[in-house]
Amino acid sequence: MQSWGRGNHTSTWPCSWYGIKCSKHQAKHQEVVTTCISLRGLLDALNFTALATLTSIRLSHNQIMGSFTPSLASSLPNLRHLMLQDNEISGEIPSQIKQLEGLVKLNLSNNHLYGPIPSELGYLKKLARLDISYNNLIGPIPRNLGNLIKLAILYLEGNQLSGYLPQELGCLVNLQELALSKNKLVGSIPDTFGSLINLTRLNLWDNQLPGHIPKELGYLVNFEELDLSENKLMGSIPRTFGSLINLTTLYLWDNQLSGHVPRELGSLMNLNDLGLNNNKLIGYIPNIFGNFTKLTGLRLHDNQFSGDLPREIGTLLDLEELEFDSNNLAGPLPPELCSAGRLRYLVAFDNNLNGPLPSGLVHCKSLVRIRLERNQIEGDISEMGFHPNLVYIDMTSNKLFGQLSYHRGECRNLTKLAISNNIMGKIPTSLGKLSQINVPDLSSNKLEGELPSELGNLQKLFNLTLADNLLQGSMPQEIGALSNLELLDFSSNNLGGLVQGSIENCLKLRSLDLSHNNFNGNIPTILGGLHILQDLLDLSDNSFVGAIPSQLSGLIMLYH
Repeated sequence: MQSWGRGNHTSTWPCSWYGIKCSKHQAKHQEVVTTCISLRGLLDALNFTALATLTSIRLSHNQIMGSFTPSLASSLPNLRHLMLQDNEISGEIPSQIKQLEGLVKLNLSNNHLYGPIPSELGYLKKLARLDISYNNLIGPIPRNLGNLIKLAILYLEGNQLSGYLPQELGCLVNLQELALSKNKLVGSIPDTFGSLINLTRLNLWDNQLPGHIPKELGYLVNFEELDLSENKLMGSIPRTFGSLINLTTLYLWDNQLSGHVPRELGSLMNLNDLGLNNNKLIGYIPNIFGNFTKLTGLRLHDNQFSGDLPREIGTLLDLEELEFDSNNLAGPLPPELCSAGRLRYLVAFDNNLNGPLPSGLVHCKSLVRIRLERNQIEGDISEMGFHPNLVYIDMTSNKLFGQLSYHRGECRNLTKLAISNNIMGKIPTSLGKLSQINVPDLSSNKLEGELPSELGNLQKLFNLTLADNLLQGSMPQEIGALSNLELLDFSSNNLGGLVQGSIENCLKLRSLDLSHNNFNGNIPTILGGLHILQDLLDLSDNSFVGAIPSQLSGLIMLYH
């Protein structure tokens, strides 16, 4: 950058410099365009005096450092576009920026700017786009930004702005997108925002906004995206939201909203993603959710919903993510669930669900994550297993029965497998193919037979829990190959034989429970080498003989 106008250049005329573009009327129109070329240099070291006719500076996505100097503003009276986003510019935005009266677009986002937003920005009456997001700006939003009536885009998100939302922002009648999220703003959402009739996107998430959601927001029929999540909003969801027929995304999660979900929301036929989770919503989940035929994500978890889950939710063929855990829901899962084969995430734990597993779910190959633990769901899971994309499954504490399918070995991406209660049969040797698994929990079942030696292939295991079953035989020596194992629980089975030669190489063990089995022989002295043991060592209720090895006294972390 510093070479502009000197060095090897044969001309001092700016239009011959690298990155400078001129129109045919060179004396009037010049433009600096150098993006994404790792341009280095100090912004405040540049002398823009030779570029007094400059109309556009586009230096985004480079490595420009230094500060935004007042001279930049005072030297460039004809500037219309100043695009310096994604650099390493620091310092404050100077008050002299008001001299750039012809500025139409200003983008200083993703830099290291600090200090307050200068109120002088409110004098740039021609601004159509203002983006100073993702910096370290502090203080209030200047009220006179409401004077910028030509603004279509206003992005202030990702700073440390504080204070109230200015009511004057409601004067920006041409505004299409307003993003103020990820700040420290307080105070209620102004009713004047209801005047922003051209607004398509409003992001206020991750602030500290209290109070009610203004019903006036429901008058903004051009809304496509509304995100008020992660605030302190209370009261009910406005019924006027039923008028937002162009809405594709509605996020109200992580607030203190209460009351029922208004049936008027059933008019939002274009809704693609709905997040109402982590609130205090009550009552039935309305069956009007079946109207959301374009919905791909529905998150209702951590509320106080009761009653049956509407069957209509199972008819949402595009649904990929369904989360309604931690409520008081009862009844069966919708029988049509995953009939289109697109459901990826089903999270429904900590409810009172009953009835059978839907057949579509049992054979759903698109599943990535399924959590149904702590319900009363019934049915045979013997046919459940061929889920090639599955990463996580927890179905503990239900009324399921059957056997573990050998198809489980085809779930090559599986990291957690947890199924308990009434599972019978043997542990299939195909589990040894689950190379990514780190937490298999098959405790509290009726599994029988011997431990398959193939478990030794699971090099990423750190928690192996097979407690409270009917397993027998000896502990395979291959268990000793599990070098990342931290928790091992084989308690309450019928295992026997010697412990020697199996687990002494599991040097990362923090907890070891072999109690309530038939292990015999001497307690291996080599267990004293498991120096990381700190949570539990339980060898009780076995058939060990001889003295307790003195080497166990070296397990000093167990005593703290």
